[in-house]
Amino acid sequence: MQHLKLITTASLLTGLLVTPLTRTAAQAGKAPAKLYQPQKAPPRRRRATAELPDDSALPGLMAIREAYLAGAIMFPGNRPIELVLRGYTPGSRATLEARAGRHRVAFKAYAENPAPEAALYEALATAGLAGTSGVRVPPLLAWDPNLRVLVMGWLEGPTARELVKTGQGKRAGDLGARWIQQAASLPVKLGPPLAATAILCRSRQWVAALGAVDPALGAAATVVAAKLGRTQPKEGVANLVHGTLYDCHVLDLGDGPGVIDWQRFGQGPLELDAGMFLATIWRIALRDEPFAGEAASAEQAFLAGTASLLDKRTLAWYRAAALLRIAANKVRVVKRRKVGWRARAYALLGEASQFAEAAG
Repeated sequence: MQHLKLITTASLLTGLLVTPLTRTAAQAGKAPAKLYQPQKAPPRRRRATAELPDDSALPGLMAIREAYLAGAIMFPGNRPIELVLRGYTPGSRATLEARAGRHRVAFKAYAENPAPEAALYEALATAGLAGTSGVRVPPLLAWDPNLRVLVMGWLEGPTARELVKTGQGKRAGDLGARWIQQAASLPVKLGPPLAATAILCRSRQWVAALGAVDPALGAAATVVAAKLGRTQPKEGVANLVHGTLYDCHVLDLGDGPGVIDWQRFGQGPLELDAGMFLATIWRIALRDEPFAGEAASAEQAFLAGTASLLDKRTLAWYRAAALLRIAANKVRVVKRRKVGWRARAYALLGEASQFAEAAG
């Protein structure tokens, strides 16, 4: 069985890189997505294949690791395929970049069956978002329910975060707004409900996480959560939402935005994604004060482009919730002993408190 997994993984990756035109049925008759890089993006953190985690919860990751180390993944002409770890959550998921010459794919391994996400990519392709221009998501090239892996086409371009840090804040905001405009008209009705009630339930976990690290932070988070409870917006029209529309999930593809990493998608208000995007843009300035002006430009452009689609109070509520969530995530950096983490957590909670108040 293990040998079969090794062969399956090797064939999957090698075949897709050798034949980059491989597409899902929904993409038949369309030109393959081109590798487009409008400008040189700042270098991102990369990890070599030798550092790939040994994580038994991710059978796809284990299979590709063993296949690579066994020399089973090779490009024609006996040229090796480069594998780079792009993202990893232990026991949950991992994303690899597989590169052979100019051809690249994203290999995503999961602990759970990714069938719902595969179905989403198929639906988005049917809606016209896996083409070669305009607003795009990565095309689904193949997937294996037994190995629990997806293989995606590669979208190349600087992230909204990188745009802000290279003096292009307005461009970042415009791209985020263009995605919200597109999402408002998408007919896709897949995914679980993601709205205010669910967010409030999760806020208890965020408060607890902060309190476990620092009782004072927990107390400040409790105040924010209480305000969210008092100002909870009514459930309105549900759209497809990304669920974690961070600034690093929106790419500049030159002629439009690309939106990646859809594993937390669902049905909810547009303000949910808008609030998260704005919260992560604001966080850039919190981390690096010199970028405050560009972050403000991004926010202004985003709000101008979505003014007719978003309710201000509802947006304030979801923005506050996103800031609380980000503050809770900061407890993870305590183990890495990053300087200033506590002050940044307080700043996030202070900002969250103001927006929660504005939502009333």
